[in-house]
Amino acid sequence: MTKKMTFEWHLRMRMAERGMFQTSDLVKPLAERGIVLSREQIYRLVTTPPQRLSMDVFAACATSSTAHPTT
Repeated sequence: MTKKMTFEWHLRMRMAERGMFQTSDLVKPLAERGIVLSREQIYRLVTTPPQRLSMDVFAACATSSTAHPTT
């Protein structure tokens, strides 16, 4: 029997800790790191745990959620 790997996805919480309350707040920071996703893709990334995720997107989310949004 194989064990299923699970994880907890806290991107929305990490964004809120940094004053980022809209999923669109991630569009520019991700693009600056070379990740271009549609607003719908970013919404799904923030609101639901991904089933698959590239390491580039994971790293960009980790560093983007530590940045403050620009106004």
